Formats: sequence, C-alpha cells, structure tokens
Amino acid sequence: MIIAFTLGLTATRVGRAEHNHGGMPAHHHDPDHDSHHDHVDEVTASSFAAGVQLVTARFNTRTYIGDYQGLAPSVAWSKGRLAASANTGLYRLTENGRVVYGIGDLVVTGQITLLQRSSTMLGLAMPISLPTGDDVTGLGMGHVMFMPAVWGSATLGDLDLGASVGYGRALGDTGAPHDHGVWPLVDPMNMQEVTWTATAELPLGRAIRVSARMNGGVPLDDVGHDRVIGGLRTSWTEGRVETRFELQAGLVGDPFSFRGLLESMVHF
Repeated sequence: MIIAFTLGLTATRVGRAEHNHGGMPAHHHDPDHDSHHDHVDEVTASSFAAGVQLVTARFNTRTYIGDYQGLAPSVAWSKGRLAASANTGLYRLTENGRVVYGIGDLVVTGQITLLQRSSTMLGLAMPISLPTGDDVTGLGMGHVMFMPAVWGSATLGDLDLGASVGYGRALGDTGAPHDHGVWPLVDPMNMQEVTWTATAELPLGRAIRVSARMNGGVPLDDVGHDRVIGGLRTSWTEGRVETRFELQAGLVGDPFSFRGLLESMVHF
C-alpha cells in the first residue's frame, strides 16, 4: 500500500504509502503501494512528519468502470537508521454507476537502513496492510497483506536513483483462488506477487525536484494480473513544508486509466 509508488524511507525522511506497492515506502500508500532518498549523515535525534494526500483517479477494468476521489492522512517518524509510518484513505468511489463512501485499508510500515555511505543506501522495508476497507465494494483487499521489500538508492552527480524488490502475500485463509480483476479498485494488487519500483529524481534549483517513477507487480498465482504504473512527479519545499504533485498512468494490467496525487507534508 506500500503501498503503494512506495519507494523509500530514509534516515531523515519517512516514506509513506502512496497508492503503490513494492518496497521502498515512499510515502507510498507509494508502498506507494518513495523512491527518493536523502543522502545525509546518520542522526540520532527523532524526526516527525504529518501530511495529507488528495487523490483522484479514473478506471476502466474488465468488470468495473468509474472513478474515485480520496483524502489520505499520514504520520511518520524516524530516528537514526529506523523509521516508521502509517496511513489510510477516505474515499468516494463510483463503480458502474453506484456511489459508495468509506475508508481504505490501513498501512503500517517499519524500515531499517542496513547500509549507508556517502552516495549509496540499502535498507529493508516491512509494510503490513490491515483490512479496514470494505473488500466487497473495492475499498479494501479483505486480507492482511505482508509486503517485505529490499530497497536501495545511489547518487550520480545531481541524479538520485532508487529501486526496490519485494514480495506481497495475503495472510490467513484466503479460500479458493478467485479472479475479480484488479483489486481493490482504489489500490490494486494480487493475493501473492513480486513487486518492484524504480525512480530517477533530479533537482531544479534549491527547492524544486522532478522525478520519473515506475512500479509494478508480477502475480505468483494463476488468477493474478501483471501491473505496471508510470508517473511523473514535481516536489517543492518551503521551510518545513514539502508539497508533491504527481500524474500516474496505468500502463499494464488496467490498475487505472490515470491518477493524480497532490500531497503536503510538514516535518517537525
């Protein structure tokens, strides 16, 4: 939920799920289902952050057509090599003409930085998605999802590169395999899958950064669906406030036609 482009937490910035799955919790939520890592010396002081994300998307799957709008609050903490975050979403979902309102799944993520050098980082993220959303209407997965992932980042000149590989699996008795298409509608994933993320980010001046991001999932069962999502993001910082705007497109597997994300995060 990782969730989402879930791409990376760092020693000073906690990633959150950003409507993505894959490993480096970017906000992600990217797991995002964040790919950008700050390359700084390890610190021992605690850092806190709180934010809210606005999301709007349009989807057209084999069985559902519609759109959704959401408001996703998040909180994050980090200290030294450790980090943690939590987020969920409140949605208005229109599916085949029916309108429903509700909460999505709650995503809690822990992360540890295993290796930190001047230009490279390597870490482990451990997101867990709790089934607080209604799986019948497409707001939740209906199962606890465990989604560990390994992430890494490197700086080449001004360019920051990040990637992750993870494994997502529904826990407990999921019954006989069934094919309901991409699910949940607000954050599609498979009952069992390999996830991945990749990102490249470049600064434009002191306060603005632009990045290109991709993430996806490869099912490990016969009823799953491949998923690839691409996106372009702009982020800018004013004091303690970081704001991000991202446009995403579903490239493979009909996760959605397009999705827009606007997020502000305050760091304490």
